Amino acid sequence: MMFKKHMAWMVGTLFVCGSLLTGCGVKADVKTAPAKPVVKLDEGHWNPAVKAKLETLIAEGAFQGKKAVFDFDNTTICRDIGEATFAAMVEAGQLTLDGISRDITPSFVLGDKKVSLETVKNLPEFYEDFLSATKHQKGEKTPYSNSYAWVVQILAGMTPDQILPYSEKAFGNNVAKQDSGAADLKETKINGYRMPFFYPEMVDLYGNLLKNGYEVYVCSASNVWTVRWMVAANLNKLLEAKFGKGVAIAPDHVIGVNVLLKDKRDGKLYKDRLLVKNNPKYAALDREELSNYELTTQVVYPITGYFGKVANIIKYVTKERPYLIGGDSSNDLPMLDRAENRLWITRLEKMGYQKGLVEQMGDSLPGNWMIQPVLYKKSPGFVSTRGDLDARLAPKPSAIEKTAKVAGFLEENGALKAF
Repeated sequence: MMFKKHMAWMVGTLFVCGSLLTGCGVKADVKTAPAKPVVKLDEGHWNPAVKAKLETLIAEGAFQGKKAVFDFDNTTICRDIGEATFAAMVEAGQLTLDGISRDITPSFVLGDKKVSLETVKNLPEFYEDFLSATKHQKGEKTPYSNSYAWVVQILAGMTPDQILPYSEKAFGNNVAKQDSGAADLKETKINGYRMPFFYPEMVDLYGNLLKNGYEVYVCSASNVWTVRWMVAANLNKLLEAKFGKGVAIAPDHVIGVNVLLKDKRDGKLYKDRLLVKNNPKYAALDREELSNYELTTQVVYPITGYFGKVANIIKYVTKERPYLIGGDSSNDLPMLDRAENRLWITRLEKMGYQKGLVEQMGDSLPGNWMIQPVLYKKSPGFVSTRGDLDARLAPKPSAIEKTAKVAGFLEENGALKAF
């Protein structure tokens, strides 16, 4: 009897000590799961369902070292900085029909049209035709791959520091942002190509991912030096201004189309992916350092287009499925398929792209799809609802009809919701 009372006293004492945590000189080792952060994206013009889903996903995966990868042109920015840079070079006479190497520029037939540097009126005409050069083949899923390479190969002989001033001119310090909501539906262009600007919603998304412990990468089919400059000199400034110093994308987290570089000092060949990791001045886009490297015509593979994006992600980002990937075109569908969560920037002027999306959604790995409508031509920017779309394009009813048809197609196929 006394033994039972003694044991009861000991158990009670241990219980009290454990309950008080520090009582009786004993510290309990109690581990609790960290609270999930509260993530609140700016309202902007997000589709409500997409915004809510992203906020939940960011909170659930916070501070776990997860990877997020985004396309750049027409995903991170509205419109295409690579094409705009090309247009600026042509306008300035830096790129000419006579100056382009015939060895890397094939002649071909497109429909009934014979296409060559001798038959076109200008370089943009050749480029636009070359984009479609292989579309006639049944089963062609990667028609733009060769054009992505060609538009960088023709820069041979230049150095990266000679490219950047044209990118600066093509970007114009985000001047095309004025096109958003413009009552007259004006489009800011350079030599016939629309000038790009950063989607405010994407800047905010990048910042929320970074401040919640995600590793964020850019994987673009434009030349890597232009995209890296856009990130370092523009996107990072926007991020730090809003989220604080140090909230930025690292130079080696920007992956793009590139060619072998010849160091004019020693004649040796170098690859961008190694230089950006091992040469701090090169990574920082130091103009004097960049002037030492001359572009050759030799493309570095795998090129960052279509399935090449997947290869680059596996090689430089992660062998596992990234937590989140964002893109806008058929060029991005292979890498989107690989993601656990997919953000599709839906250009409502591009029915063909949306048909490709629906086909991909029906044959993809398990995962979430988030469909965010945008406009990239007139009144460009994110579009939250049909009411938003109608208001933005009110001055041009024909544009409303065309884009509403694309939105309707996505709704009918279960891709677009809460619009």
